[in-house]
Amino acid sequence: MTEDPAAKIAARLSELWRTSRPTVLERMNLLRSACDSLTQNPADEEDRATGREAAHKLSGVLGVFGLPQGSEIAASVEHLLKSPEPLTADDLSGLRERIADLDAVIASKPES
Repeated sequence: MTEDPAAKIAARLSELWRTSRPTVLERMNLLRSACDSLTQNPADEEDRATGREAAHKLSGVLGVFGLPQGSEIAASVEHLLKSPEPLTADDLSGLRERIADLDAVIASKPES
């Protein structure tokens, strides 16, 4: 009896999530660190770029693993950090909220 192609794909995606999850969590750490640094110095372009890159990568990968809401949130973070405008206290507060939302979305997906 041959294995159902959909089941094979689901099993492969589950395995990919298991192996990719540490990278996703590391990107979340980079994003949190950038946010913390930007809270101290909102004009720091290096931290802004680090956060933007981490958000971009998260936006691209989370949908693949069945977390489209996570992709949308990460894209909104990337968009905020791409803006040439200086970050305000409200921007930083919103950034922290979006990061917390991303944490919740990622935590909602089982490790395997």
